[in-house]
Amino acid sequence: MLELTWRCGAACAFCYLGKTGRLNRRLPEMRTPEVKAFMRRFPAGTGFYFSGGEPFLRKDIFEILSYASARGFNWGVNTNGLELDAAKLKRLTALKPAYIIFSLHGPAAAHDRLLGVKGAHKKLLANIKLAAEFKKTGTEIMSNCVMNAANAALLPAVYLDAARAGADRAVFEQLQFVKKKEAAGAGLSTDELITPALEDYKLDTRALAASIRKIKALRGAFKTHFELRPDLKAGELERYYNGLLKPSGHCAGLLSTINVEPDGRIRTCVLYAARAGDVKGFDRAAIAKAKRRLVKGGPPQGCSRCCRRLAIDRVF
Repeated sequence: MLELTWRCGAACAFCYLGKTGRLNRRLPEMRTPEVKAFMRRFPAGTGFYFSGGEPFLRKDIFEILSYASARGFNWGVNTNGLELDAAKLKRLTALKPAYIIFSLHGPAAAHDRLLGVKGAHKKLLANIKLAAEFKKTGTEIMSNCVMNAANAALLPAVYLDAARAGADRAVFEQLQFVKKKEAAGAGLSTDELITPALEDYKLDTRALAASIRKIKALRGAFKTHFELRPDLKAGELERYYNGLLKPSGHCAGLLSTINVEPDGRIRTCVLYAARAGDVKGFDRAAIAKAKRRLVKGGPPQGCSRCCRRLAIDRVF
């Protein structure tokens, strides 16, 4: 996972960059040669996920993505769609990414409010339609919705928007967060966590469960797949959002993934900020050691609601 920039034209209410105070700060970012040099360390077929911030705010983004295609990587990119237009989407789809993920978090008013950008929803849907029109064989157009208290009752409209725009897959992801009581009990400071530490987060799980049922009732109406990360039952939703969780088991993806921040720092995992090296002095053994240290004695508290531990369940 290459996070290419701290910058973004939106300010999503649940964004970890905003919660950690790094959103749109003038912090160092890797230069193009540094990004390419890091990518050259990996063989063809390696999966690269490009995100940010908003990756299309980088002037060299197409140079980076073109390089990923030339190296034979299995890559995809995540975007809020605000920086794209028809010409850029033609250029992007011509590179044949494995997937393009568009962040879609509500119908028009809710989406614009969550992003803090008026007209964001209209522009996003127009760009999803164009991407679906321009895409080449092998590219999947996806929407991703972060479920939260502000959109829990509105999810059917999100699926319908994605489906009518021509998305191949609509993913709905449970909000990632840790409660401050959980973090305090585990002796964790908020600086150690990438995932937001929230005080008393509450969500209407009945409304959320009803929304999910309504989407499930649309099975067969569209070609767009419906996926949940994960598909939780009513009692599980209540514990997830309104209860306290303690992680158990292990993380299958911990040692097989590398998370790189825009300045080239490598952190231990997607949710923990502890440094595990950097792209210049890339040391696989040191990275693995830092990762194992993180889970020594079991997964830490922030792992409770981590997307890496939650399987994506394809409902239809």
